Amino acid sequence: MFHQTDSCLFPPRQRFFRNDDFQDELNNLFNKKFQFRFHSGWKLPEKESWFSTPPWKVKQLEILKNRLNFHKSQLNDFNIEEWSSHTRRRNPAGEVGWKIRCLVNPEFLTQAWTKFYECACTYNIIPPEATMERKMVSLHLCEAPGAFITSLNHYLKSNHQNIEWKWVANTLNPYYEGNSPSNMISDDRFMFHTLNNWDFGVDSTGNLMDWDNSQAIIRKAKSLGKVLLVTADGSIDCLQKPDAQEEVTSPLHYCEIITALQALSPGGTLIFKLFTLFEHSTVSLLYLINHLFSEVNIYKPVTSRQGNSEVYAICLNYKGIASLEKFLPTLKSAYGTELYGNFTLFPLEAIPETFLKQVEECACYFCSIQCQVINNNLQAYLMQKNIALHRDIKKIRAIVATEFIWQYDLKPLDNDQEILKGILHEENKINMNPRYHRGSYTERQLYTKMSLREKLNNLNSFLQAEVLSNPLILINEPIKWVQFYDESSELKLMFTYGCPLQKINSSKFIFVPIFKLYQQILAEEEFKEIIFCKNTPTTDNTRDYGLEINMRLLLPEYEHLESYHVFEKRCFKMLLQSIQKLTVGQSLLIQNINMLTHFTVSVMYIISKKCFEKVGFTSHDTIIFKNLANKAALKYLEMVDSECEKVRSSGTKDVLNSLMVQTTNVGDFYNSIVFYNNTFYRNKCLEYLTKIETVI
Repeated sequence: MFHQTDSCLFPPRQRFFRNDDFQDELNNLFNKKFQFRFHSGWKLPEKESWFSTPPWKVKQLEILKNRLNFHKSQLNDFNIEEWSSHTRRRNPAGEVGWKIRCLVNPEFLTQAWTKFYECACTYNIIPPEATMERKMVSLHLCEAPGAFITSLNHYLKSNHQNIEWKWVANTLNPYYEGNSPSNMISDDRFMFHTLNNWDFGVDSTGNLMDWDNSQAIIRKAKSLGKVLLVTADGSIDCLQKPDAQEEVTSPLHYCEIITALQALSPGGTLIFKLFTLFEHSTVSLLYLINHLFSEVNIYKPVTSRQGNSEVYAICLNYKGIASLEKFLPTLKSAYGTELYGNFTLFPLEAIPETFLKQVEECACYFCSIQCQVINNNLQAYLMQKNIALHRDIKKIRAIVATEFIWQYDLKPLDNDQEILKGILHEENKINMNPRYHRGSYTERQLYTKMSLREKLNNLNSFLQAEVLSNPLILINEPIKWVQFYDESSELKLMFTYGCPLQKINSSKFIFVPIFKLYQQILAEEEFKEIIFCKNTPTTDNTRDYGLEINMRLLLPEYEHLESYHVFEKRCFKMLLQSIQKLTVGQSLLIQNINMLTHFTVSVMYIISKKCFEKVGFTSHDTIIFKNLANKAALKYLEMVDSECEKVRSSGTKDVLNSLMVQTTNVGDFYNSIVFYNNTFYRNKCLEYLTKIETVI
């Protein structure tokens, strides 16, 4: 790791880096900006007209939208992995991250890190009040995995060392299995070490589109002091609707902004991501924002992918919530509700023509950039043998990377100035659960129109290519024995409560492609009927693995007919009652246990750590608990059971976990659970597809 004293690594920028052939292009890349010009005649409409009229369109913005969608539609037949690889190679800022890592090696460097750093340096985002009072609180909405926070820390330590800084972050909770992986970033490498700074709301989902969650997050941020910076980097997966990105994400952006406006102190800064500016929802929100901040800018960082619609609104010097107080009940009525989609914030006639002209100017500017980039990438794809074309992009990438470090004066920090004091560098972990997409848009649309036989063939191909061919996901020994038993230490139960789990949409305890295949099989009602047909023979439960098994417990198959939390707690009861019947020295075999949730995994941890001498994981969907060593340790399971009983009657909350994730989600125990789940669900997929094959 380099330190700030290593100035020899950062020589003055030399002329040969600023090749005149690329000067205009360089200026354009680093200056994709628009600033709104406020008119004194602009007025917010009367309260009665807010959310009172149906959605409207602006003709000029519709023309721009159609133009952009035409360009995007040309990509429909491209394989997503292949096209992404092509555009990555042509990204002018593609070497920025690599160069920063080599010369600066900041904490938790990602593309989001570089984008935020650009915003921070390009605009004076730290309010004067924070500089004068030498303290500030920042709130980060929809923040996972957390790179805005580490980037802000780097910026503050490099430019405002005297400011005492506290922060709070919110995001969809990656430890809550009801959250959809398409909307959630499950990368918790930074979050895992900073969980006390994260707020997942009153229901533990982290869903910002719930008003009560929003208010809880605001209260936590304000309790730390004056909130002088709010960032919001939320998005929703639009892979199935690439032509409607703005409409799909707009309800989330509304919730982010309304939360931010309530949390921010006067003089504060708001930075939020948005996409195109074509729809009534964005136009209305921008009109509102222009009344509440002294300066509103729209900015596309050079490290934001050129070919996408992403831009950032950077709003400076907040005028405060006072002028908005009387409108809050109306704003709340549309928060996360159908009202927001059915009505528009402001009537079209209440928005001045002078403001609409500025929106059109801004939308046209960023739309033109995106269309040009898509067109250039298409041409380059068709002319892949043009060596001169590739030579130019290689030069530009090198120049942009050098310019970035010089322009934003990036220098290393010492480890003790980092939030985690170098821990992330030492761990050097990769994201084990990235978002997973494959094929082209056209192929994904075609899948929905396939016959059942064609879908089965498609799923079988996925099984062969992505699952069966992976040697790292299968327990390939008769029994994988692990010893976790530790009689000496006392176990500290830490209960997490939240929204009862209706179904499992994601899990930290399984390889993503396997679970995705499992979900896709069960997404077809016809397949589900075949799989759970009662005529099929029951599973063989007589295998003893050459051991003396004193009790066998065959847990029921989850047939998706009841809420998952009901099924899960029923299975837990059966498990607890079985162990209570054992005497010291006896062994228990459990078959068909689902271990995708933190609740069940925490129960498994208690049993493995405090009750039995050894745990054996098999490749046949079976777990063996060998030699009950400490029956007194059942008190932990009985405490869990008691807690579940207490909340059962509420109907609105459930026990989601009985241990901290820092206890269960690490080391050999965690790896054993993942191995078991990978094997279990791989076998399920194979069994299900084989069963369907015999019927269709």
